Amino acid sequence: MSHEFKPGTAIKLTVTKAITKAAAEKTICRLFMKDKAFGAPLRARAKNFKAKPKRRGGRIWTKYPNKLHPVFPAGTTATIRSTPQFLKDLASVTEFVSVAAA
Repeated sequence: MSHEFKPGTAIKLTVTKAITKAAAEKTICRLFMKDKAFGAPLRARAKNFKAKPKRRGGRIWTKYPNKLHPVFPAGTTATIRSTPQFLKDLASVTEFVSVAAA
């Protein structure tokens, strides 16, 4: 499957069935967050967040905005530009995701 698409092409991902493996869920979350529609809330939170570094335990410590963990039920779709690393990640979650050219 990864040989069908070249890096830089637009790919449409669709979740085909419920994700039952934790590692696959993390990978799919990371892939879907590259889509602007899914990553927009996290970027909005990070944009409004003011870093206030302080000393904590002898080290400089800064709090960062919490990452959002969206849920991906069957039928959820995203359109993403592919990269070589993206194609490797995609190969590991093929049992949960269908891939088509966008």
